[in-house]
Amino acid sequence: MHERVIPASPNWYCGRCSDTNQRGVMGFGARNTVYLLDVSAESCSVLGSLSGHKERVSGFSFCRQAGQDQLCASSSDDGTVKFWDADDRVLLKEHSGHQGTIVALHWSPADKNLVVSGDDKGVVVCYWFNTGDCSSFFPLPKALFSLSCSPHSWKLLALGYKQGIILLVDVSKKGEVLHRLRGHEDEIHSLSWSPSTPALEQGDAPQEAPQDPPGEEEDFARGSGGYLASGSRDQTIRVWSTDTGRGITTLKLPYLKKRGGGVGGGGGASGGKDRLWLSVHWPDDRPSQLLSSCFSGELVLWDLGASGKQKWSVLGSGDQNHSRIVFNMSSVRLASGRQLLLTTSMDREIKCWDLASLECVWTLPTLGGSVYALSFSPVATGLLALGGADQMIRSWDTLSLQNPYLTKTFWQGIRSKITALVWHPSREGSLAFGTDDGKVGIYDAFSNKPPQISSSYHHKTIYRLAWGPPLPPLSFGGAGERPSCSLYSCGGEGAILQHDPRNLASDACNIDKLIRDTNGIKHKLSPHSDFSWKPDGTVVAVGNEDGSVDVYAAPALKQLCSVQQHNKIINTLQWYHPLAPQPELQYLLASGSSSAKVYVHDLRLACEAPADPPAVISEAFRTLGAHTGKITGLSWSPHHPARLATVSYDHTAQVWDVLKGEGLVNYRGHGNRVMCVEWSPVDPDVVWTGADDFTVHEWKPSKQEFTAPPKGKKTVGLREKNKLKKINMAAAGQREGESPPVGEREASERGTRSVDGERETKAVNGETETKAVTGERGWRERDPKRVNGERETVSVNRERETKAVNGERGWRERDTRSVNGERDEDEQNGTNGSLSTAGGLMKKPPAPLRTKEKPELMKRKKARSMLPLSTAMDHRSKEDLLEDCVTLATITHSPAPPAGCVPGKGPHLQLGLFSDRPALHSMFQEEEEAHLAAGHPDSVVYLRLWSGDVEGALRTATERGELNDHLLAIAPTGGYRVWVRTVQDYVKQLCLQDQHLKAASFLLSINKLHEAIELLHSHKMYREAIALARARLPDQDVVLKGLYVSWATALEKDGHLSAAAKCYVAAGAGFDAAKVVSKKSDAPSLRAAATIARLAGESQLAHTIALRCAKGLAASLDWVGAQQVLKAQEVSSSKGVPHSNGVASTQEVPSTEGVPSTQGVPSTEEVPSTQEVPSTEGLPHTIGVPSTQEVPSTQEVTSTEQVPSTQEVPSTQDGMLVHRLCFCVAEILSAALTECEAVSSHPWARPGPPRGGSGPEPPQDRVRAVWQQEFGVAGGSGVTSLLKDLASVEKSQLSSSSPAHQVVSHVAVCLSTAVLLWLRGGDDDELTKAVWEAVEAPRGVGHDGMSVMLSSLIFPDGDVSVFSRRFQKVLVPVAKGASAALTSLQAFLNYRFLFDLWWSHAPSATSANQELTNVAVAGEAVTGVTVTETAVTETAVTEATVTEATALSRRAAVLLSEPHAAYQATQRDVARVQERLTGLVLHHARAHQQGAQGQDLSQDQGQDQGQGQGQSIDQSQDQSQDQGPEEPETLMSLSAQMTLYQKDLALLPDTIKTYSHPDVVECSLVVLHLARGSTLVTEALQTTARDLLRRYASSPDAQRAARAFLA
Repeated sequence: MHERVIPASPNWYCGRCSDTNQRGVMGFGARNTVYLLDVSAESCSVLGSLSGHKERVSGFSFCRQAGQDQLCASSSDDGTVKFWDADDRVLLKEHSGHQGTIVALHWSPADKNLVVSGDDKGVVVCYWFNTGDCSSFFPLPKALFSLSCSPHSWKLLALGYKQGIILLVDVSKKGEVLHRLRGHEDEIHSLSWSPSTPALEQGDAPQEAPQDPPGEEEDFARGSGGYLASGSRDQTIRVWSTDTGRGITTLKLPYLKKRGGGVGGGGGASGGKDRLWLSVHWPDDRPSQLLSSCFSGELVLWDLGASGKQKWSVLGSGDQNHSRIVFNMSSVRLASGRQLLLTTSMDREIKCWDLASLECVWTLPTLGGSVYALSFSPVATGLLALGGADQMIRSWDTLSLQNPYLTKTFWQGIRSKITALVWHPSREGSLAFGTDDGKVGIYDAFSNKPPQISSSYHHKTIYRLAWGPPLPPLSFGGAGERPSCSLYSCGGEGAILQHDPRNLASDACNIDKLIRDTNGIKHKLSPHSDFSWKPDGTVVAVGNEDGSVDVYAAPALKQLCSVQQHNKIINTLQWYHPLAPQPELQYLLASGSSSAKVYVHDLRLACEAPADPPAVISEAFRTLGAHTGKITGLSWSPHHPARLATVSYDHTAQVWDVLKGEGLVNYRGHGNRVMCVEWSPVDPDVVWTGADDFTVHEWKPSKQEFTAPPKGKKTVGLREKNKLKKINMAAAGQREGESPPVGEREASERGTRSVDGERETKAVNGETETKAVTGERGWRERDPKRVNGERETVSVNRERETKAVNGERGWRERDTRSVNGERDEDEQNGTNGSLSTAGGLMKKPPAPLRTKEKPELMKRKKARSMLPLSTAMDHRSKEDLLEDCVTLATITHSPAPPAGCVPGKGPHLQLGLFSDRPALHSMFQEEEEAHLAAGHPDSVVYLRLWSGDVEGALRTATERGELNDHLLAIAPTGGYRVWVRTVQDYVKQLCLQDQHLKAASFLLSINKLHEAIELLHSHKMYREAIALARARLPDQDVVLKGLYVSWATALEKDGHLSAAAKCYVAAGAGFDAAKVVSKKSDAPSLRAAATIARLAGESQLAHTIALRCAKGLAASLDWVGAQQVLKAQEVSSSKGVPHSNGVASTQEVPSTEGVPSTQGVPSTEEVPSTQEVPSTEGLPHTIGVPSTQEVPSTQEVTSTEQVPSTQEVPSTQDGMLVHRLCFCVAEILSAALTECEAVSSHPWARPGPPRGGSGPEPPQDRVRAVWQQEFGVAGGSGVTSLLKDLASVEKSQLSSSSPAHQVVSHVAVCLSTAVLLWLRGGDDDELTKAVWEAVEAPRGVGHDGMSVMLSSLIFPDGDVSVFSRRFQKVLVPVAKGASAALTSLQAFLNYRFLFDLWWSHAPSATSANQELTNVAVAGEAVTGVTVTETAVTETAVTEATVTEATALSRRAAVLLSEPHAAYQATQRDVARVQERLTGLVLHHARAHQQGAQGQDLSQDQGQDQGQGQGQSIDQSQDQSQDQGPEEPETLMSLSAQMTLYQKDLALLPDTIKTYSHPDVVECSLVVLHLARGSTLVTEALQTTARDLLRRYASSPDAQRAARAFLA
């Protein structure tokens, strides 16, 4: 059917849109069609196409099984998958299993029936070709990008996603995910399976890829998967083992020089990641070689088995590489053994590579847009230029023997579609072109220079270019001063310009001026649509938009004749070819128009003997009328007499014998509108055509089977039917004597032509054509920015960019359904086109009119008449209209009107327009009544305005709610009162229409400011109301403040707290602003709220919020931030207030009695030396306590530090300082007690060694030093005020669930109190209690470890009487409570010492652990050390001057306290009685509910007590067995026991009950256990322990543990 074809460009951004079968047939998707190529020969040839999809083809794949390799499948954006027979090019079947857009397709190489497809929603559909079964699964809810079926197992499927994830799924198990391959960081462009096991060297894999252990290389023969290669937009290629799901190696793309030149390390592609599409392909029979694309179109061959750094080589050399990114690769091994690689690219070329030599075998150019122009060079024989919508010009050497597709591309300087081309008649290589945006240029085809562009632009698309003889003024001058020929161009605006090719920068001249001057024409010439110079240059024919053809003689352009044959726009003109036989036919002129007819006129007589005036020719020499669409191109054969080729919108090309007036052959190979035609200058049996289907065809008329275009009978019949219907409707209206309504008459009068330049609609081949009658352009009626809906492509910096007309889309925007950079609107199937299928032509429904057409071409709706009655009476019969003329003349010229004639009323209504004013008003009244009846009150308003009744017109519009801006502008003509009332009415109307802003603006026009503000306020338009009030009202106006408060309330309700705070601040309500901001409770919000409150003068609120913020920061361990917040408030409080005691004085204060006083240390009279400290009960000074020689007296210590006076303590500054001190202590304790790493901390928070010693510095010493250095707190009267402020500080309420930071905060307050009491001086009772509370608080809520650590830090020597060695402080309590507190502290320190000693003397760790567990179980209240803590304790016990035995006796004497043993035993008895009482009450309650069941009460009681009390009843039964039978316990007996125990507790001293003590029974057991393995325990101490066990070991566990020692 055809010889050679340049097909449409393969679709971009598709992972698998081309494939090749084993017979050497390649298929690729281009737009909505699949083209088939034969690639088995030395050069390719186009076999045909597969048409049927409605939208862009997104995937294509052949069946790989032998005997079925002619089967193929294609997917499309229309959601269908179609199956084809490539040999017969017929559709076999299809399925629509997808709801989304299909993005990937693959026919499984391992199963001849399985076809897998995936869409952008992540749904994968498996279709079995033989049975038609279909199943789907949804492995991941993400956008799928590519997929590939394994060639080794039909079950394995690889899926690549946009997020960089790769899934290996099992198709047989409904998509069960086998492996999730992670490593890529961006979308997966391509996936390729290895044909067999490649010899990958594990040692060469990069470090970031997981490595297999030595000797564990995957064995493909044993596995079912193999290897998978993936290419991603992150510029990496990864090879995976699909058996293990692990990465084998990672390949990073090399940076290559542009255009596939030499390889260089620094010549990276400028586009980088944004210009990358990484396609990978694993060729058959090459398991160790992998092919991939690169940045700028280069192809890289990776040798996976090579060693060393460079594992790649580049295919091709010089200009063989692609110039832009490569999208698809496929390979084939021919029967000859030659292996070829086929690639498609963004540069619109398909290349074939020999994988043996790595050289390019052939290149096939493709087209990215409609072809609008073809032109053969008259000098270089066989050189064909073609141009189209892809903004490129291609010169094709059609006679080349080595390369049948030898083309050269020109794109520099072109920014729009090429719509016209013409070669210079004598200068070789000079090619003129015209563009869609009106530019004219000239290219030199044999150089690389950019084109010359004419400075004169057409306003619209250029339709015709031609070389001709120069006309005035270029023809003036001598032979050397004028050009040999001029370049003429015709544009869509209707002008023909003459350009000087020697100087295109000069202004072009319009030939219309010469035509008018020569022929004396005064009227405006009809816009021109085409022209054609007679080959000898003597005559030019000009076609016009009105269908006429004017013929002028050069050079003066004297008109010779006018051809009035066409009734529609002339699309193309062509004089007879000068080289054709029968020169007597040289005056034949062929013309084609939008009427689908071609007329041939013989103008010999008009040219040789012109008449004056010019003759009008209305008879054609021949009429060629077989086409059914617009005529778009003509070409006379240079080889045959009077043979003409024509092309049309009906998708066909026709060859005519003009002398016989009949068609010879018809070519139907195109799938869309055919736009241009050229007859071969060398072969009489070859014709070239270009079409809207993005292709150029070479075909031979002798091989065509059709002789005429398809008739299109349905379209012709429909057209005639519609025409007849309109005529009948018009005739029926006239018979009834009624005129059609206004607006309908115009529609009925259009018929085949519309008036006033309105568009005409006709059906051609079942499709809708829209064109303009006045200025109709036929196929040329295209938007200057769009030709047939194609996207405009722009070349920038040698990179061809694509953009949409209304705003640029990104180069990767695949969602626009772009095909080859163009939009799939009308081009996808053709606006007036049809789809070519195996069964013939499949009609496409008419496409809706695009809204982007020119406004002058859009259908304009005629306005409704204001005087419909009088207008309708003008459409009566001719006799009635003549009678009206006579009546009007009588009224005008006679003194008395005819009888019964009242102008403006009744049957003479229409005469009111031509009579006096009263008659006109009468006509207006009747017209108003007609408008109201028809529902057109707006027309009534206008009529009243015309009559001068402004107030009445406005009142009518107000009543109907139809006031508008126009009427309001007219209102002032009725007076000020009318205007104000109208504005007020219009404001009400606007409010009902929710146009509040507009209503407020009109209120301002009548000076009603407050009403306008209130209007906006009432409709919650706070922002606008505030803006208006700010602009017009004073700053302190109460209305403005109320607006701010109202808006703040609304914002606060909606959760916009920051905006609400700004409103409160503007209203002067700083308190509310701070409260609103603090609602978010995060640190930045609280900090801002505190600042706002401080600046607003709300100091109390500022302090409260700042403290909240500081607590939150401290809870997150941001200690620096907490201090900064408090310091900001402290500084702001003290700003501007002088404090004489704010800075510490440097004067030294003399010590009392001549001895320099140390900081915070009382005089010698107040503090006795260590020899004078009495050893109260339980305060030994042996083990762990320094001797008297080691503790120097106060007389022996002389401080070298300066001591501030009593007035040197800074003021508390509204209580902020005391909080800062507490946070300081908390930070120091947190660093010492917790293991959490602080977000930010101060350098002084880190514990340091004490002066002259080792180990951690006691926290109290650290706190005192930091307070003095950082906060200036050292002592004096200011400490008293700090203590008062600290008393008001709320301590954290602790419980067993309190977190560690809350416990530390509570301890910090207690320790701060202790340090302040220490600094204040006086007796030590309160100080001792404060220290005891600090240590006891963690123990009381279950944080025993923290309590033990804290006591060890405060008393590192194990002696609670020595509070500070650095500052020489000894605790000497006076009151009993304080002494008891000190005893309690010493007892717990001794308790820890006892366990440490036992552990150090235990026979083995295992036995010690077991004994310790027994002891812990025996104790009812283990209060100090757990098993784990004891095992890891490393407290240094320093032996001083006494033995360990004495030390143990002293420590144990404090622990084995009989009063505490009695108290603890009584507590255990009370708890046991309470537990039994609870069980007894529960028993009676259940017995009451189950009394009807008659169960044994005693049995139930035993069971209930066992359930309620756990093991306590069993333990009591064990005890009762030892003591003999007892009477059953009752509620009365238990209550009596509880009373006795309470009395015993009341008799005990309060100090015993207040200050806790370690469990005496437990300590006794430890002492006895220690006696077994050590000689340190004296007999007396053992005796005391046994006595305590006999008397107070009342619990069953304790009794069992004590049996071994009491036997």
